[in-house]
Amino acid sequence: MRAFLWIEALFNRLLGERANPFYYLGAIAYFQLWIVVVSGLYLYLFFETSVTGAYDSVEAITHAQPWAGGILRSLHRYASDGMVLAMVLHLARHFAFGHHRGFRWFSWVSGVGLLALVYVSGINGYMLPWDEAAQFVVVASSEWLDALPLFNGTLARNFLYPASVNDRLFSLLSFLHIGLPLGVLALLWIHTQRVPKAHTQPPLPIAAGLLASLVALSIAKPALSHAVADLAKVPSTLSLDWFYLPVLPLVYEWGRGATWGIVAGGAALLLALPWIGPRRRAAEFAISVHPDERIVTARRGETILEAGLREGLPMPFDCRNGGCGKCKGRVLAGEVELGP
Repeated sequence: MRAFLWIEALFNRLLGERANPFYYLGAIAYFQLWIVVVSGLYLYLFFETSVTGAYDSVEAITHAQPWAGGILRSLHRYASDGMVLAMVLHLARHFAFGHHRGFRWFSWVSGVGLLALVYVSGINGYMLPWDEAAQFVVVASSEWLDALPLFNGTLARNFLYPASVNDRLFSLLSFLHIGLPLGVLALLWIHTQRVPKAHTQPPLPIAAGLLASLVALSIAKPALSHAVADLAKVPSTLSLDWFYLPVLPLVYEWGRGATWGIVAGGAALLLALPWIGPRRRAAEFAISVHPDERIVTARRGETILEAGLREGLPMPFDCRNGGCGKCKGRVLAGEVELGP
C-alpha cells in the first residue's frame, strides 16, 4: 500500500491528479482492449487461414503496407502487452488497498477470470503467424495440455510431422481468436456493471498520450516474425513475449505436472484471497446527509462515496480514490476512519 501511495503522490506532482494514470488503471486496460480489437479486425481482413498462406499473408501485412498493416500489427502487439500490464497493476492496487473483500468479492473474482481469459486469447494469437515462435507456442501448449486426463497425450500427435498440419488448424485458431475476445468483452461488461459508475475510458490526455506512445513504439521497434515454421526441426533461438508466454518455457524446464501445479495453485490462491486472512465482524453504519436529511447505510469497508452512489445520491466525484478532492465533504457530527 505504501508503495502505491508513494507512486501515486509522485505522479500527482508530475502530471496532476486528473491525469494520474494510477487512478484509471482499469479504464486504461479497457482503452487498450479497443485498440487491440480495432487493429485486429484490420489485420484479419488480410490474413489467410491456411498452412501455406498464413505466414506469407502476415509478412505481406508487415512489409508490403508498412504504414498501415505494419504499424497496426505492432500496435496490436504492444497494446496487448500494455493491457496485461494495466490489468496486473489494477489487480495489485485493489489488493494493496484491501478492495477485494466483502461485497467486492465478485469484482475481484471476475477480474481474475478476465485476466485468465486475456492470457488464453493472447497465447492463441501467437499461433496465427505460423513462424518459429508460433510453432513453439503450438507445440508447447499441446504438450502441456496433454498432461490433462481430458486429452491424455492426443494433441501433440498432430504436430509430429509437417504433413500433419492442415488448413483446418488455422480455421480453428482463427475462430478461437475471434470467440475468445468476445468472451473477454462479455465478462468485462459483467465485471464493470457491478462497480458503481465505473470508468470505462480514461481521460482524454491519458488516452491520447498512451496512443501516441504505442504508435511511437510501433514505429521505433516494429513487431516482426521469425522464420517460417518447420515441424521437421526444433527452433534454437526465439524472442518470446514475456507478458503472455512466460509459462510455456517452464513446461520444459520444470515439467508439465509442476507447471500445471504452479498455474492452478496460483489461480486458486487469487480466487480465494477475498476470504483468506482475518475477517472483521460485519457491521453497518448510518450516515445522515445534509441538507436533505437523508439517511443512507454504509457497510464495513465501504467508503462514504461508495455508499452514497449505491444509494443513488447525486454525489460529485471523479477519481473514486480521493486523489482529486472533488468528492470532499465536511463532517458535521460523528467520527470518520480516514485510513491511509
